[in-house]
Amino acid sequence: MSILRFAFVLENANFFKQIPTGLYLSGLYFDAITLALLCLPLLIFIVPLGLKINASFRKNIYRAQQWYLACISMFVLLLNSWDIAYFAYTQKRSSAPVLWHLLTGSETRALAGPFILEFWWLLPLLVVLGLRLWHLLRYAKPMTDSLSKMKFWSYLTMSIVITIMVARGGLQLRPIGVIDATAWSSLEQAPIVLNTPFTVLKTADEDQIKHKTFFDPTQLVKLLPEPKVQLPQALPHKTNVVFIILESFGSNYAGLTSPKSYTPFLDSLLDKSLYFPMAIANGRTSMDAVPAILAGMPSWLPNSYILSPYCSNKLSSIPQVLKDEGYSTSFYHGAKEGSMGFKSFTKAIGVSEYQGLDSYPNKNHSDGHWGIWDHQMFKYFGQQLAKEQQPFMSAIFSLTSHHPYAIPDNFKHKVQKGPEPLCKTISYTDLALRQFFERFAKTSWFENTLFVITADHVGPSRAQKFQTLDWRYRIPIAFYHPKIKLPLPRRGVVFQQIDIMPTLFDLLGIPHKGFQLGNSCYDQTQRAKMVYDNGNLISFIYDGTNLVPIAWSPEINRNYTAAQRQVSQQIKALYQYYTNGLVNNQCMN
Repeated sequence: MSILRFAFVLENANFFKQIPTGLYLSGLYFDAITLALLCLPLLIFIVPLGLKINASFRKNIYRAQQWYLACISMFVLLLNSWDIAYFAYTQKRSSAPVLWHLLTGSETRALAGPFILEFWWLLPLLVVLGLRLWHLLRYAKPMTDSLSKMKFWSYLTMSIVITIMVARGGLQLRPIGVIDATAWSSLEQAPIVLNTPFTVLKTADEDQIKHKTFFDPTQLVKLLPEPKVQLPQALPHKTNVVFIILESFGSNYAGLTSPKSYTPFLDSLLDKSLYFPMAIANGRTSMDAVPAILAGMPSWLPNSYILSPYCSNKLSSIPQVLKDEGYSTSFYHGAKEGSMGFKSFTKAIGVSEYQGLDSYPNKNHSDGHWGIWDHQMFKYFGQQLAKEQQPFMSAIFSLTSHHPYAIPDNFKHKVQKGPEPLCKTISYTDLALRQFFERFAKTSWFENTLFVITADHVGPSRAQKFQTLDWRYRIPIAFYHPKIKLPLPRRGVVFQQIDIMPTLFDLLGIPHKGFQLGNSCYDQTQRAKMVYDNGNLISFIYDGTNLVPIAWSPEINRNYTAAQRQVSQQIKALYQYYTNGLVNNQCMN
């Protein structure tokens, strides 16, 4: 495990500002907890059977012990090896539901080949470690060979007691969890201290959350006042709405606030838009993004909302509200139609028509890995919108700016290349976006359309300057209308994906009350701008120069300033409101 932690750090060193030696010692602590958890069933259920008098039976039990240890050893090796490669795409250790989704999802099979080729060196490392472990197991002697029954039971009882203590992480009231890694390191460094088998074991049954009672209803209203909006309807009745969700378009490489932007066309749109220079994604993955953008539902859980037990809850959503207003609704994504649960989720929130790789008319436009090239999918998207009866609400989720970062041959001489493979694919998608707007700018539906432009999340970057919490979540978000200048907000600098829904309804003049976690940018009072990160809820505030993170979690006491304590109370209140809404299935009104 220590060898694999060292490999993890070597492969992903650029994602951490500092890597103190003490993190390796803290990591040993979490490794010991993991091994204790995995060995408890062996000590309790298998080892005691070794006292049976029959020699043949004892030999079989010994073999069973060897095979059990071999299995948990491979479990540990495989999971830790997996995150050496996969960490770059999520910047957190994998959890049980995410791992299960990856094992069963169709997109994983499509990308397995390029992934294995890129990280080929992990296979020989796994083989060497696996053979060494098997060699050690073959020559280990069972305790019953040299101990009397009394000594055997004494040693076994002592071993079980010590193993339980280690598995809990000590004698404290609550067993050690994923969040406790932040007490042994900084928020950014926690993945080094953790190991993937630990996070998988600890999240295997963590999806079920409990009702929270931090505040009574009177206190909750004070901390989360009702939205107050003073905005006349800004757009004509029945304006079309088109969402453009851009894969991995973080503000590090895209948008007006990027130190080095690879998206000149997008930037030109943002400059004419209601644009939020300090905007954040509410998650780290594409599965986090779609519920946040289309239904105002963030993933403030250990796992994505789509993978949680609450994904079948009734939600108030943009597609359903607009559908009730007479809009047709559709969603386009060039991957296979079962990819990331998007088809099922969007259908559940009111999307009538879903189109992906399976329904795309020309399979020759596939990139061979992930789905349809972006420039082809954007063209097809525009052609389909031209056939829609107005008003319509539609969304397109781009694809190409994703591992393995391939681009079509006829675009290779046109793209801007940067320090990372992601940059050229972002540049390519920006060119595809330019073609889309130029091709359809003169169509009948275009001038009556509000475009909502956002990234799904920040893409992986190894540049040291982007390894801070704010850069891990900063994305461009904008509302663009070809003919109408949208009003600027009075207050509120920081914007998040779950703020899109209430802001959109204000612009369209559609009344919207009830369960609401985000705010319209036109609200006079703003709620916490919040993400879930390694067991902590983090709210970002703007200090006039940067986005400053303030962390809160129910298990850890922190020394706050008066201003930070006020923000932490709002985080706590919003988390109670969110949690109880999920538990009680009251996310509509």
